Amino acid sequence: MNTFALKMAWRETRAAWRHFFYFLTSIAVGVGALVGVSLFSAHLEQAVTKEARGLLGGDLEVRLSRQVSPAGLTFLTSLTSRDIAMTHVSELIGMAAHGPGTRASGQSSQIVELKAVESLYPLYGALRLEPDRPLWELLQLQSAGCPGSPCWGAVVQESLLIRMGLKLGQSLTIGQASFRITGIVRTEPDRMANAFSLGPRVLIAQEGLRATELVKLGSRVRERYLLQTPADTKIEPLLYELRSRLAADSARVSTYREAQPQLKQFLEQLTRYLGLIGLTALFVSGIGVATSVRAFLREKLSTIAILKTVGADSPTIIRTYMTQALLLGLTGSVAGLILGVSLEQAVPWILSSWFASDMLGQIGFTSGLSLYSFLPLSKGLALGLLTTLLFTLWPLLAIRSVKPVALLRRDALASESPADTTDRSWHRHIARLDRTKLLTAGTIVVGLALLSMWQAGTWKIGLLFMGAFSLALALLGSAAWLVIQALAVVARPKNLAVRHAVGNIVRPGSQAVSMTIAIGIGVMVIVTVALVEQALLRQLGESRPADAPTFFFIDIQPDQVDGISRLLRDRVGVRTPNLTPLIRSRVVAVNGQPIKTEAVSEEEERTAQSGDKDQRRKAWYLTREYVLTFLDQLPKDNVIVKGRWWTPGQTFTLPIISVEEDAAKAMGLDVGQTIELDIQGTPLVAEVGSIRKVEWGNFSTNFYMVLSPGALDGAPLTYVATVQVPPSDEVSLQQAIVAEFPNVTAINIGDVLDSFARILDRLSLAIRAVALFCVLTGGLVMGAALAATRYRRLYESAVLKALGATRGLLIGSFAIEYLLLGIVGGAIGVGLASALSWALLRWVFELGWALHPHVLLIGLGLTMILTLLVGFLSTYRILGQRPLPVLRYE
Repeated sequence: MNTFALKMAWRETRAAWRHFFYFLTSIAVGVGALVGVSLFSAHLEQAVTKEARGLLGGDLEVRLSRQVSPAGLTFLTSLTSRDIAMTHVSELIGMAAHGPGTRASGQSSQIVELKAVESLYPLYGALRLEPDRPLWELLQLQSAGCPGSPCWGAVVQESLLIRMGLKLGQSLTIGQASFRITGIVRTEPDRMANAFSLGPRVLIAQEGLRATELVKLGSRVRERYLLQTPADTKIEPLLYELRSRLAADSARVSTYREAQPQLKQFLEQLTRYLGLIGLTALFVSGIGVATSVRAFLREKLSTIAILKTVGADSPTIIRTYMTQALLLGLTGSVAGLILGVSLEQAVPWILSSWFASDMLGQIGFTSGLSLYSFLPLSKGLALGLLTTLLFTLWPLLAIRSVKPVALLRRDALASESPADTTDRSWHRHIARLDRTKLLTAGTIVVGLALLSMWQAGTWKIGLLFMGAFSLALALLGSAAWLVIQALAVVARPKNLAVRHAVGNIVRPGSQAVSMTIAIGIGVMVIVTVALVEQALLRQLGESRPADAPTFFFIDIQPDQVDGISRLLRDRVGVRTPNLTPLIRSRVVAVNGQPIKTEAVSEEEERTAQSGDKDQRRKAWYLTREYVLTFLDQLPKDNVIVKGRWWTPGQTFTLPIISVEEDAAKAMGLDVGQTIELDIQGTPLVAEVGSIRKVEWGNFSTNFYMVLSPGALDGAPLTYVATVQVPPSDEVSLQQAIVAEFPNVTAINIGDVLDSFARILDRLSLAIRAVALFCVLTGGLVMGAALAATRYRRLYESAVLKALGATRGLLIGSFAIEYLLLGIVGGAIGVGLASALSWALLRWVFELGWALHPHVLLIGLGLTMILTLLVGFLSTYRILGQRPLPVLRYE
């Protein structure tokens, strides 16, 4: 870069920096949105990596869905001889009730997530407790606090105290045991970071869990054995040894490197798509950059003509103004970095309300600047500069057409270039296109596509985003052009203010199309989010049929079936309660071919990781746990798509099984083939008799696999009961069940649906918050476009005032113009949002689309208010200008 270009760029910027307010603000907002999301993602990834052992609870985890076999327990215990520390953790769902003699104002029973631990827990990470005392000390047998019987200590989540109206030191009953609340757990290092939770956490000792008598054969419990290896021990050989030795127990063994895979995937996808919305805001701000540069060059026609007169060629002048644009882009990007750092502080606050536990506190997340901030800050700076470069290339090409004769033609300073106002036939435009413009256009398109791929992290998503963004631009631009052309050919309104407003929109050089595109994109994004959210909420409400159960009662033991049935008959008048037998199992073989659940060597691990999406889906169906049942009749809303259901009283030489269609397809099963299941350590081979289509949204007990009657005779079954009761009887029924059957867990479907609705609302809030940046940048583009026509508006206002127009007339004219722009941009935006939401619901969520007029009207109304506000903020000074100084200049 030569010295002249740099000095000239600095001189032009210093003299006219006020003209670039919208330029700088647009870039700052776009970069700020990107940097805020990227910083949070980088710091979160760093925290998860740093605390990976704490998130898992150890170097390795052995997870089972039933009690480990004696042989497996012997092997695990033998690991201590290798200096490997081990602790046992049990997790299950239970019901907590007020202890005997406890006086409390809250609800008398509450579903809770129980966690039973040993003295070595936690091996990694730190529990934050109140009071600040060792956990094992708080969980020991208590000498006081439980009237009439000894009790164990329990550390609970504060939300349990709030719901049940309890205080520290009071007692509660879980199963057959009493517990004294000895502390509050604030953070728990290895708690699964789920957005959904059935109830508050309760930590107890393993001895306390045994006292509850909740864990019986067939009970739903997650057993975890956490291992801590010496520093010099390689983890991979031990991992494969554990998988091989514990294969008979259907154990899942993982290392700390695989901790919280669902959390990592969720956060990766969330930050990726939030980042793409931020990139949309940055690209929209690029339109504002191009508009500002075009307007500035129009004011500098005389300067450009003088430079050419004294010998400067077009490439030199283009480099000069390109340098100026990059300096401004650098300034705006730096401002965006500062804005992004500030925005990152708000993201943890939004996310903290999603999860059942203090997820960010668990992993030691910090949002301050660190070494890990360098990459997202550098990326944000680079994206800001490159976006500035790409969006200024095209308007700068107009410098080549400026002739020195412009010094002698005053009208050139106040009008568009001849190419913009003369013959507009398409073949003439094509004939005038030169190679430089074609090369520049190609560079811009390729550059934007590369930026999209860089931000998305994958070329597929990047190109998909670029294609969708280009399609949205094309649709918005075409629709805006058609509407403006329609306004131009309609009969001229009689009202002067309306006629003047329409004239400002349809005249050449009005920037109406670019303003409509910028406004429409922001409206489209945010209204699409609102429409999808409304559709999902509607689905939650409508998918619950009128006869849907109120409660699911789970973990009912066989000897409790009669008692539960009697209680339900007496309390709610149910003649024949709906009780379904359950047992958990895993697939062992399909058509005689054994299923390998986990890799037991590095080669198998590499093969599993290199599989495509279909292979991973197949592996999920083959290795997951299945809940089995046996039934006489076809379940509600199930449809046989192949084969046939068995008839009542039919005898079987081999157990018959009915498989859900997606599972059958993934596992390669067909009617007549066999599947072998491991049921609590006992193998069972069954023949596929039918394949079913299951309606998962009917709130009934649905199953992937249903066995024929008699197939599970002698198996350790548990039962689930469903019942529908009026809202007024819900609390009393739950209390009665918990009092008589403490091991039975009551799940209220209404509470579950309310939790899902809250999660959905919080998720859409985060997306809308980032989408607001698109709306904000759209407003800035409108401001930049209005600023570009400021001098024309000033001259016209002076002429109208000289002819007798009042300030009220001008205000009315401007207001009508801005409202028309808002109506056009908003209407097109909500129209495209409706189409986009339909596509998302149809192809992604597989749901029906419905019209939500209130969402569309709110979106349109807010758009009109936005354009009105931005318009007057951009042009209000014109209203106070006296006509004489302006006309004297002419």
